Amino acid sequence: MPAEEALGILVAAFAANPSTNVLLVSEPEGETVIQRLNLDDGLAADFRSVAQDACSYILGALRLRAYDPGYKPEPDELSYIDLANDADLATRIQELTRVQQAELFVEDDAVIDALRFYSIVISPSARRHAVFLRSYSPKKELSRKTGFAAILGRGHYNKVETKIFLFDWKVDCFAWGGYLFIPNVSSFQRIFKYFEGLRAKAQETLDTILAQIPVSNADDFRNACIGQIQMISKLAQIARKPYLPAVTIADLRRTINEFDLDVQIAEIDGEERLVFEGAPAKRWLILKLLDDNYLGSVMTTLKYEVNSKSPL
Repeated sequence: MPAEEALGILVAAFAANPSTNVLLVSEPEGETVIQRLNLDDGLAADFRSVAQDACSYILGALRLRAYDPGYKPEPDELSYIDLANDADLATRIQELTRVQQAELFVEDDAVIDALRFYSIVISPSARRHAVFLRSYSPKKELSRKTGFAAILGRGHYNKVETKIFLFDWKVDCFAWGGYLFIPNVSSFQRIFKYFEGLRAKAQETLDTILAQIPVSNADDFRNACIGQIQMISKLAQIARKPYLPAVTIADLRRTINEFDLDVQIAEIDGEERLVFEGAPAKRWLILKLLDDNYLGSVMTTLKYEVNSKSPL
């Protein structure tokens, strides 16, 4: 089922007022704790409206495109991930649909201190669930804010003694029909610790790239890439390029000459290799070259460096 079709089915499902639950996700001392809020009908309806508004807006206003960690979506675009291609992410999302297994939320300070995000679980049926995620923090609990809170009651103001949690009308990402839709890329990456995962795989990614494209001072290249999260993201983007296995030094030399790039090619032990230079003005050149960031206009014959692009 295409992503657009899945999204349309979810929008239609809200007409039947599907079951709605909210799970809070906390990580005290590194342990993941998932607890369920006990909602009354009015609060459940508000959370359901948050979810409905999010997917209805996306269906009517945004173009969908596959998520790429190195790509910055345009204002009218929405990134999505086909969960069939990411088993680990699919498993983690599935854990956030298990409403009946979650214990009820208790006002434990250790759990509140380590709140990370919450999940709005919309269930059109017992076996079909949509999961809407929103990043969260203990600062959303009013008593933890700077100052103190007062509430009007019976003509005079009283100090707020009970815990009051603030929720807003936004979602960062949501899963349904085998896809994860991502309205807020940076928050999605924080919720799922995406860059931590990229960093853990960085050496393997570099091995893949360097096996295809020789670099003379590979250790310096590795250290520079692993030391900067933006470069790790770029590496992951390059490793998925379908053209990478076919790229040769001759192809790279042609691009270097065509765009007059300050990238050197040296012959070492009978093999031509790119020369990495770690100066701030040059450290990105090889990555941009491998990511095919340099394009020419057929109409104007002008040449460009682009930050993101979509194939036709």
